[in-house]
Amino acid sequence: MRAAIELSRAGSVLVSGEIESERFRDGLGAGRIAVALSDEDEIGLHEQDTINAGDGLCRPEAVALVVEEGPKYITELIEWGTEFDRSGTKLAFTREAAHSRSRILHAHGDSTGREISRALLARAHTIAHLHLRAHAFTTELIVERGSVVGLCFIDETDGSEHELRAGAVLLATGGLGQIYRETTNPEVATGDGMAIAYEAGAVLSDMEFVQFHPTALAVKGAPRFLLSERCGAKAVCCAISA
Repeated sequence: MRAAIELSRAGSVLVSGEIESERFRDGLGAGRIAVALSDEDEIGLHEQDTINAGDGLCRPEAVALVVEEGPKYITELIEWGTEFDRSGTKLAFTREAAHSRSRILHAHGDSTGREISRALLARAHTIAHLHLRAHAFTTELIVERGSVVGLCFIDETDGSEHELRAGAVLLATGGLGQIYRETTNPEVATGDGMAIAYEAGAVLSDMEFVQFHPTALAVKGAPRFLLSERCGAKAVCCAISA
């Protein structure tokens, strides 16, 4: 949605997918977001903490880009109406994981993903030439002379098939956790976007870097239920073995 808002500056944009559905609004991307915006923090510290936590697997140029531009885009989200938690009039930051400073923002507790989605959707509705097509399931990319020129999709409301031509196509299709036997990702995270990209000739890499939550309740035949990393080791072991 954020990409669509940006691209709408260049012309007409259509977003197709589970937009405005319960799956879009469910807030499964809950948690938090890190940004060096507090008085005690610095961009350089955030960058170094991230590289250290990555244990040699981070691309330094990618870390630098995300960390340096983070404050600008968090400020933008706030200007667009995102309601991050506050302490009085100031943003409320917490310290978690490998961060050496308090730089973690939450929105309505652990509803950060839901709140950001709400604000972006509201922003999109203010742009006349940004169009939303809900319940559209993309089945393939149209490739001509080595370039992607459109896509085919099924309207899930009536099963009808459609073809859409465009000057450019951007895939922003979510997770792929369900291709693994064990995952805390939602059932809809099936990797369809990566599949159609692969079929169109894209090279896939680093597929193992998928967001798994480290602790989950393992009960045969049941979905993996998230447990907070704040649980003590004994509590987690008892819960998993129960």
